[in-house]
Amino acid sequence: MAKIVRKKKKVKRTVNLLGVAVTMFFISSFLFLTSSLFLRSYNNSLTAQVQELQTKTAGLETQNEALKVEIQTLSTRERVDEMAANSGLTNQQENIITISDDTEGEAEE
Repeated sequence: MAKIVRKKKKVKRTVNLLGVAVTMFFISSFLFLTSSLFLRSYNNSLTAQVQELQTKTAGLETQNEALKVEIQTLSTRERVDEMAANSGLTNQQENIITISDDTEGEAEE
């Protein structure tokens, strides 16, 4: 008796493009959602930092204005005269020298 030999067909694996496309779609969707959540949280933290810096800046501006007012009050002529009088100093008119800006007068000569 003769044996019947059947030829084995080579099974070619074909690339299932639909499966690859679906897999790539899910991977890209996952990466998009992950990155959008990260960026949203990062944006919120940056916004909080900006608000904190603006608050500090406003406080420093208020402090600067208060210091400017204090400088103006401390440097008044009356206060300087009062402190000099308390220290025993006197105002002698013959020792006062006035210096003026004569740059215009020199240009005319």
